Amino acid sequence: MTASHRGTAQQPTDSALEDAAETRWGIREGIGLSLVSIFGLLLLVVGLMLAPGLIAAASTVAITLGLLLSAVALVVVGRWSWNGR
Repeated sequence: MTASHRGTAQQPTDSALEDAAETRWGIREGIGLSLVSIFGLLLLVVGLMLAPGLIAAASTVAITLGLLLSAVALVVVGRWSWNGR
């Protein structure tokens, strides 16, 4: 005779489900915070280098468009992160 060593499948408990939800929330907050920090620092560095003329812009329209696009990306990522609360 063969004996079955498999038990019945157990359903996750309420505390396990809450821990999983909290972990997902923490990961989402961490990703959002890190991306906002990266975009924000990049925007700050480029803006501060442009102000005194340390880097020359080939076209002020292109640089303005790039900074505007970076700012929009910063807002979108921040909003995505904060909607998880």
